[in-house]
Amino acid sequence: MAVIRSNNLREIRKQKGLSQLELSRKTGVPGNVISNLENYKVYPYPNWKRKLAEALETPEDELFPNNEF
Repeated sequence: MAVIRSNNLREIRKQKGLSQLELSRKTGVPGNVISNLENYKVYPYPNWKRKLAEALETPEDELFPNNEF
């Protein structure tokens, strides 16, 4: 099971002026998943990390630093 130590998804999403719904529409990642990611309830699949990083124009390791499996 993955241990989620931190992520910057919420902070960066807000800096970019996007709601969870807007980010969901932009990435295809379900809105409930974005919420769960921001609240440390799930670990992002690699394809989610890539889509979110591309949409937010932010490196994956900046969005999800210090995560361990």
